[in-house]
Amino acid sequence: MRLWQEIREQLNDGPPDGVVTGALYTVWEDKGGYFQNIRSLGAFSPQEVVLCLRRGTLRVAGENLCVAKYCESDVFIRGSIFSVAREGSEGKNGGGA
Repeated sequence: MRLWQEIREQLNDGPPDGVVTGALYTVWEDKGGYFQNIRSLGAFSPQEVVLCLRRGTLRVAGENLCVAKYCESDVFIRGSIFSVAREGSEGKNGGGA
């Protein structure tokens, strides 16, 4: 998407080939969220969804959460999302996969 390319250029970050390597997500208040570049689902309940990334995880906390769509590397979660926290990442130069 051109939007993500423009954001990476503004941040002066990201791979030169334009491939997005981190998780991208958008959250809509009281509606849910759309997450990209997800490897797999680690766990899910009405209060928390754990999304596995290439490095680390995203913990999505909220209320009445439901995995509405999971297709390839995209996940759509319905419900009221209160927080999204990244865990277990070693950073750009760190290890782990």
